[in-house]
Amino acid sequence: MDAKENQRDKIIGVLEKNPGLHFRALQRETNLAVGQLEYHLYQLEKLGNISSRRDGRFKRYFISDNSTLLDKKISYYLRNKKAREIIIRLLRKSPENSEELRIKLKMKRDEMEQLINNMIDDMIIVNEGKQLSIAAPTQVKKAIRSVKASFLSELAESLIDLLDTE
Repeated sequence: MDAKENQRDKIIGVLEKNPGLHFRALQRETNLAVGQLEYHLYQLEKLGNISSRRDGRFKRYFISDNSTLLDKKISYYLRNKKAREIIIRLLRKSPENSEELRIKLKMKRDEMEQLINNMIDDMIIVNEGKQLSIAAPTQVKKAIRSVKASFLSELAESLIDLLDTE
C-alpha cells in the first residue's frame, strides 16, 4: 500500500468515527498538511468514497457507505449547534410549539424558520399545526450515540479555545 492510500484510509477511518467533520477538525484528527488534505478529499470525493455538504461557511464530510441518506442528514444537523439544540429539545419534549421553542432557544424568527424548514424538508422533524416533533426519534437517538465521541472531542476543543482566549 502506498502513502497516498494510507493517508486516504486514515481520512476514511476518521470520517467513519466522526461523520460530518469540517475541514479543520478533519485536519486536526489526521495531522495532514492543508494541501495534502485538500488533495485527498478532492480525490476521495471524485471517486465516490466520500461526500460533502455545505453548512454555512463550513463544508462537512461523510463517507459513502451503507448508512442511509437520513442517517447522513441527521449527522449533518447534529453538527450544527442551533439544529442540535432543536433536536435535543424535541427529543426531551415532543411535540413542542415552534414559537415557544424559538423563544426558549433565543433564536431570531427568520433564522429559526429557515432551519426548521430545512429540517422538515430533510425529514428530520415534522410540523403538525405549529407543533414540532422528531420524525424518527429512534434513528436520531442512534445517530447521537454513534457520534457522541466526536461531540465530546469537539466540546473539549471548544473549551480549550475558550481558555486560550482568556
